[in-house]
Amino acid sequence: MAEKLNKVKKFVLQKFTIDKLKLNDDKDQLIAAGKGKANEIPVSKITEFKPGKRDVVKMIKSEEDKMIPELIPLRHKRMMKNTFSFFRGTAGVMSYDLLHETKAQIPIMICGDAHVNNFGFFASPERQLLFGLNDFDETRVGNWEVDLKRLLVSAQLAGEINGYDEKDIKDVLNNTVSAYRAGIKYSNGLKLMDRFYLAYNIDDLLDSISDNDKQMEKLLKKIAKKAPKNNSDKVVKKFTSKNDDGKIVFTENPPRARRITDQLYTDFIKAIPQYLRSVSQDVQVLLSNFRVSDIIRYSVGVGSFGTRCYLLLLTGKDGSHLVLQVKEALPSRYNLTRLTRSNAQKQAPEEGKRIITGQRILQTFSDPFLGSMNFDGRSFYVRQYRDMKDSVDVDKLDLDSFNAYTHMCAFVLAVAHFQSPTAPMIYGYIDESKKFDKKFADWASDYSKQVHNDYEAYRKYLEGEN
Repeated sequence: MAEKLNKVKKFVLQKFTIDKLKLNDDKDQLIAAGKGKANEIPVSKITEFKPGKRDVVKMIKSEEDKMIPELIPLRHKRMMKNTFSFFRGTAGVMSYDLLHETKAQIPIMICGDAHVNNFGFFASPERQLLFGLNDFDETRVGNWEVDLKRLLVSAQLAGEINGYDEKDIKDVLNNTVSAYRAGIKYSNGLKLMDRFYLAYNIDDLLDSISDNDKQMEKLLKKIAKKAPKNNSDKVVKKFTSKNDDGKIVFTENPPRARRITDQLYTDFIKAIPQYLRSVSQDVQVLLSNFRVSDIIRYSVGVGSFGTRCYLLLLTGKDGSHLVLQVKEALPSRYNLTRLTRSNAQKQAPEEGKRIITGQRILQTFSDPFLGSMNFDGRSFYVRQYRDMKDSVDVDKLDLDSFNAYTHMCAFVLAVAHFQSPTAPMIYGYIDESKKFDKKFADWASDYSKQVHNDYEAYRKYLEGEN
């Protein structure tokens, strides 16, 4: 047993694959192993805050060296809005810090960037509105507590920006950890197939919230009404215009939206067969009814703003439209903090596959258009753009609704974690741990102070540069 677990541990340092998660041990053996880990590496060890010893300015500059230069000023403007936006844009810094802290050594498929704004609503194939994780650029096999820690720090920072007092925020953090524990225990009690098919639609969420939480109820009902209207037709109406030839094309809006060179356009078209091979055959048949009408570079987000991101306008034989997003799949920030530049580049062809695999495991009923391809010496993943996607605006929540929302995120995160065969070890670990909630909440409070320090250090650097 120990030998098998060590093999899983070593996998974190190797090329991405899910094979190492396929252990032969049964559920009871994995739970027992988790209990053993709790005694060997108690929760007090994995929540022992260790101040990061690094140059945050140098780390951020190193990441931005790989990005599009003209987008960097706008990236800085987005990132420096507040401490939470800065936290969103510096996943690599936290990954580096966590590398130097004690880990529970229970690897599963993780999101890698599970902050409160990386949960949201999306469509199932049956057009139900589901809730769950919705960003997987940093997904990998890693230690489960990484996701929980990132969620908690984001809750701390968002709570501060919303003006909640320190005691209320600490209560939110404790409740969030408690919700994660509840999600792990709930998932552990499910049969494998029930867990595989489990999903949370918006009606489930409405049923679960408190009768007194009128703000959250109002918010969810608003999302339920608005999200179905987020589709390709709306994107075409907002993002396109007719050119001199009467053809519908994307509207250029530099530097965020910019036309691409003829050569890159040609490379895109040549790479599309790769993408088609990565989706199911029914989707291949559907896409055979479409042709590429236009391509534009269009930047999104905070952490990924500055990377290579494109929109593809597809026009069907009936004149209808489908808009796909093609995002650059960089090596996870976790790997970039540990690998040389040459090794990271060698890994690039696998990065798109890593991201879509992580999404398919962690997110129930993923986008049927999810796929990957390589061109221009880089790896990309593909998904439908804005198909019934929506999110909760956390900076507009009152305290009760914010508490309910973070509770919801933590529970759903635990359920996603339990899709990994090694997850019963988490149940065993938590079952043996004392003062679990408080220790994680205290760690998040301590780490958030470091984020504030990093934010100020980078702000002063930008001011000096200007």
